[in-house]
Amino acid sequence: MTKSLRRAVGRRRCIMSLSFCDGISLRLLLSYSLRSDPPVRGDTLKRLPLYSLASGVIVAIVLMAVALSGAPIPNIGLGALGLLPLAAALVDAVRLKTKYASGRPNRDDGAGQGGTGQTTPQSELQEWLKEKAESLAAQEQELNARALSLQQWMQFPDAIDFKNTDPTRRPPPTETPEISVDDPMARHDRELLELVEAKTRELFDSIKQDAYRKEIGDRKVFDNEKVRTDLVALVSDVVAIYRPGETAPLLKTNVDAVSRAVGRASLRLLVAVESLPGGLASYDFQSIYNVVMRAVKTFGLYKSARPYIDVASNVLFAGRIVSSTNPLTLVAWWAASKATTYGASKLGTHVLDQQAVGLIRQLVEIVAIEVASIYSPMVRYRDVHWIYGVELVHLASELAISDSARVAAMKQLSALNLRDEYGRVSLLRHLADGSTSRPSDYQPAQSLPASDRKIVAERLEAFLLTYVLDDKKNRPQKATIDAWQTSAADRLEIQFRVGQVDVSPEEQTERAICALASFALQHFGDDPEPAIGRLKMTQTFNAIDSSSRARLVREIQAEPPFLYHPPSLDPDGEICKRFLTDLIHLAANGRKPPELLVAGPRASDTAVELVSWSGEEAIRVTAYFMRADADELIKQYRQRDAAQLLGQTNPASLSPEIATALHYLLGRTGSEQGVRCVFSDATLSADDQPVALARIGSSLICFRLQGDADRATASLTILSRCALQQATIEKVPGYVRSDCRVTFPDATAVLIPGSALAGYDAYFAGLLAGA
Repeated sequence: MTKSLRRAVGRRRCIMSLSFCDGISLRLLLSYSLRSDPPVRGDTLKRLPLYSLASGVIVAIVLMAVALSGAPIPNIGLGALGLLPLAAALVDAVRLKTKYASGRPNRDDGAGQGGTGQTTPQSELQEWLKEKAESLAAQEQELNARALSLQQWMQFPDAIDFKNTDPTRRPPPTETPEISVDDPMARHDRELLELVEAKTRELFDSIKQDAYRKEIGDRKVFDNEKVRTDLVALVSDVVAIYRPGETAPLLKTNVDAVSRAVGRASLRLLVAVESLPGGLASYDFQSIYNVVMRAVKTFGLYKSARPYIDVASNVLFAGRIVSSTNPLTLVAWWAASKATTYGASKLGTHVLDQQAVGLIRQLVEIVAIEVASIYSPMVRYRDVHWIYGVELVHLASELAISDSARVAAMKQLSALNLRDEYGRVSLLRHLADGSTSRPSDYQPAQSLPASDRKIVAERLEAFLLTYVLDDKKNRPQKATIDAWQTSAADRLEIQFRVGQVDVSPEEQTERAICALASFALQHFGDDPEPAIGRLKMTQTFNAIDSSSRARLVREIQAEPPFLYHPPSLDPDGEICKRFLTDLIHLAANGRKPPELLVAGPRASDTAVELVSWSGEEAIRVTAYFMRADADELIKQYRQRDAAQLLGQTNPASLSPEIATALHYLLGRTGSEQGVRCVFSDATLSADDQPVALARIGSSLICFRLQGDADRATASLTILSRCALQQATIEKVPGYVRSDCRVTFPDATAVLIPGSALAGYDAYFAGLLAGA
């Protein structure tokens, strides 16, 4: 919890304590005033037995006079003198009893009423006490409501400080929250998205078949048991991802986490339903279900509805930003809203069906994400929408954008499909306050794939070009833009196109040379000398003069750059294009050491667990960083790698798993041998199990690959190997094609299908040559 939040909570507690103490003090004071007599002289006199005192004085005076004079008193006089105090006492008793029959006399309010001496009835005092008690109760309810809002917002950074309106204010580093993306559950996020996709398909099919209603008599009603069963199944499947093997996962949670998840899910569901045209949020569940079911039947197949479901997912958020400002889309939304009233617009009905189908995806995702957030809270922040919103708010705070740009940013924040609506409130607060959202706390380079980070960078660039740089009156200084751009590029690990790299072409070339050297050192495991040998074959190295080349070689030998990182180059320049070409050639022309392809220690020489080469992922990241086409660069690398492996100019494509296995087998069989041929569509003659057969040098190797998508690995099992001369190779003729059977000395028989377009000798030339 930040210091500002601690102070807010402290103030709230102090206010509640003071109000509580004030109420107790007021009650004590009033009760004391009811019990004690006020020190007022007039009221005291009225309380005394005046007649009894007067009669006593009279009797005393008469007796004293008789005693001094010695005169006798007749009997009648003595009787009257004795009855006088008794009569006075009776009169006082009657007077005082009548005066105080209804209780104690009210206090004299003369001082508070202008000295009139009038008294306040007891009923008015009770009414006054009741009003004060109700006022205290109302204040307590208000404080509780504010405390609830504060508790909901405590998971997000600073609230607005209304005492300090300086837009350039920045919170000190000590006030930053300790938010870490190093969540051990992060690796399960991909499984969660796959589960959402599968459950969305199931829900689509169930609604299409009207499985959530059952017939009772002549009418259909909701099948509550079916709804409950599917909901429990979804929750259980999500829990199984984040708590595998847990028999009672709910017992390992707490009321706070579950209550917050339910609150967030309810709010997100309300926002999702309110996004439907026609005000369906106010309709009953039967009407909403009918709308969704009609939309599902309209699209028929899940495959046809998939594009519209994706609109509501977390993948195409850029499209939602565009749709929120596209006039044609707004016309369609207007038509949709009118169609629910007049029922005459086919366009409106179509748009309504699209949004209703999208609601299916949102419903499944809301439940899955909120259940996952109980066990992995950072799942709400490992999202492209959240990262873009945080970066956009940070851009606004760093560059002090204009009011019009701030309004545009607010519209984009409103169009994001966030996993927590309270997060949207937090971002809007920061945007209005001009404070930073601290994007580094969420570590986007570790929480998002490179493709999502590229989308974030592109959207930030578009906002900067459209709303910041085009505003000539309020354009920030270049140094400020460069500072923001550098920090954002470091966080996202994506090179920005806006602005050029502010170094000379010579320095950019030297950066590229050092990057190529570090790539060879890290991803080939080279020593400095072999890395320099690879470097000398590149165009980038030979693009500088001989003295600069010699200097760079000395620097690499003295301090080898063992960790590779894409160099900071102008993405649109020739130096960048040349660097990417050299990187592909360098990566494809080198043989990968076997130890870099094995995941963990080997169980044996015939059963190993292989991983994809780390250099291929480095190429992909470099492509994103340089704003190049990552898929095209990977395609070029794999083509050149296959050509290098098979020694052919245009070989048939190899799957990445087969290429990795060949690199491993090459490294294990010796550096002088090469792959003569490989057949990945072979089968064992005994049981038709799929296998692969490769000839490496003069050896034949039969192996099997079994991939593990969850762990991104492949298990390599060598079934049999022998020298080429020891194997029996025979032709299996057929009507359309001729197959080939290879029998190993251990009786392992492998059947390789031939080709209908090439003859037997031509297709199996690599296997038959030298046999």
